[in-house]
Amino acid sequence: MSTYTKNLMATNGLMVGMGFVPAYTGTAHKASTAKGGLKLGKRAKNVALFLAAPFIGLAYLLAFPVVGFGALLWMTAKAVMNSDKARPVAVAIAAPFIGLAFVTVGPIAGLAALAWLGARALLKA
Repeated sequence: MSTYTKNLMATNGLMVGMGFVPAYTGTAHKASTAKGGLKLGKRAKNVALFLAAPFIGLAYLLAFPVVGFGALLWMTAKAVMNSDKARPVAVAIAAPFIGLAFVTVGPIAGLAALAWLGARALLKA
């Protein structure tokens, strides 16, 4: 145990006289903050959490059905992909959606890659 920890525990009255930590005889060092500054920050945090709590709850309420439906789809897809008879049908049904996702995300990913390479080239020059 470090000397700082022993002094801190002895100052706060922990384990004094029990043989674990000798009694501290020096002066305790306190944090140099404005009077009430720590309490004000803690109160502001509590007020902010109090005001944000309904919105956090609403986010959970809105996300729960989406997450549940996603989990249901994931388990169904795993079960279908293990079946030799249902796999070709599932792939035929999913193909247009996979193509639509590639067509939608492809240009965005291409622009992001172009911007990345352009920024990297600009910073090297």
